[in-house]
Amino acid sequence: MTKRIVLPSLLALTLAGCGSAGDRGAANEVVANAEAEANAVGNVAGGENAIAQVFALSDRQRNAMFIRALLDADIECQSVTSSERLPDQDGKPLWRVNCSDKTAHMISITPDGTANIVSRTDR
Repeated sequence: MTKRIVLPSLLALTLAGCGSAGDRGAANEVVANAEAEANAVGNVAGGENAIAQVFALSDRQRNAMFIRALLDADIECQSVTSSERLPDQDGKPLWRVNCSDKTAHMISITPDGTANIVSRTDR
């Protein structure tokens, strides 16, 4: 099973919860502006910066982004216990994401911020 979702809004949600209340207010404004721009240009805002933004996240933030991606794709995952960077696939960064229920998913990120999720359904 393969699912795709777009990550710019997930990155914004992940980053919006970080920092002090003042920082969050500024972050929320940046998020609102980024979302408006993304909607105006067909979700290509940031272009290749989406991959750079994913790499800039801490492990904890990246795992939070991954669980949002899984939940948005209607894939059950109570929590992401770990994620491991794997060699690029077709020129895109790839992670193995492990959930608390012992399921694993492969998530690759495209330059426009789309998450491609591959899950095994036979286990």
